[in-house]
Amino acid sequence: MVEVYNFLAKLLNFIESSTDSTKSEIVIAEYILRHVHDIPDMSIYELAEACHTSPATITRFCHRFENISFKELKEYARTFIEFNYTEVNYENLESKINLDQLNTYFDELHASLEETRKLLPSRQILDIVKQIHHAKKVSLFGVTFSHLLARNAQFKLIRLGKHAISYSNHENQLTEAELLTSEDLAVVVSFSGETRFITRLVKLLMNKNIDIIAITGDQNSFLAQNANKIIPVSGRTLNNYKSPIVEEMNMLSVINSIYLVYSLFLNNLK
Repeated sequence: MVEVYNFLAKLLNFIESSTDSTKSEIVIAEYILRHVHDIPDMSIYELAEACHTSPATITRFCHRFENISFKELKEYARTFIEFNYTEVNYENLESKINLDQLNTYFDELHASLEETRKLLPSRQILDIVKQIHHAKKVSLFGVTFSHLLARNAQFKLIRLGKHAISYSNHENQLTEAELLTSEDLAVVVSFSGETRFITRLVKLLMNKNIDIIAITGDQNSFLAQNANKIIPVSGRTLNNYKSPIVEEMNMLSVINSIYLVYSLFLNNLK
């Protein structure tokens, strides 16, 4: 799953990192995103022709993308396609549209949020807010859906006057972790807390003795076990869906809780 997410994230990063849409690597990345289902059956010459470039440029793109061959790029695309086909477990869903399923979703969401509310250590949230306030910089980490939550938290902290950083791609996140000092704080958002990248990131932060605050749904995960403070959320999921349509709302509620308490804390300082 991590490789699939990394494949998508890297393609998006190529596109977002340049304002020149005619740049060869941008054209290639956009073509792959639009025609990913065709990539496994294409030759390097066919892809080069479709992108109005040369096979050598495709090869250079592959090396810069992940230091891989074109054959490996095709395999990444094939894995991505297979993963997307299983995004929803349709066999276990109603054969016809049944909008009562929306009620089931909201019932499950309500139950999971209530679990998160009970798990939320209010006193610890205040302690974490104080730690955020005293940190020189707050760096927020997460991948795919968790990155969106980390970026959400970054914006909220910035609007409260806090210097906060959040990067989308893996390389920039690892570089950011390398640059942190003992005066800074790392907030890692990961529901499972066990993905290969998160494990690598946490080990890096630990080696640098950076304080880690974990927002996670598994208190026994590698992330949770090695964090200085844990903010737990409900472990409920909707098993028929790979996208975290319940989990992300619980983690967002924690981020909003930090925002609320931090705003109250700042007001009390006035």
